[in-house]
Amino acid sequence: MNPSMAQIKFTLKCPQCGSTRFKATTRKPGPNDPVTCAQCGTVLDLAAEKKRLEEEARAAAEERLRDQS
Repeated sequence: MNPSMAQIKFTLKCPQCGSTRFKATTRKPGPNDPVTCAQCGTVLDLAAEKKRLEEEARAAAEERLRDQS
């Protein structure tokens, strides 16, 4: 059985410095709250980043299916 989009794990990388270490910007962060890069201080919106990654993964899967036919 193929994993659904929600089950695919990914490593979040800072678009500025490439670091993978982040700090929560709120005391009790939710899954879509912004995070701050521990190295350079860039703030990432997790909800927007997840949406972008899902769209990229969906587009790649659709392209693979088109190439198979």
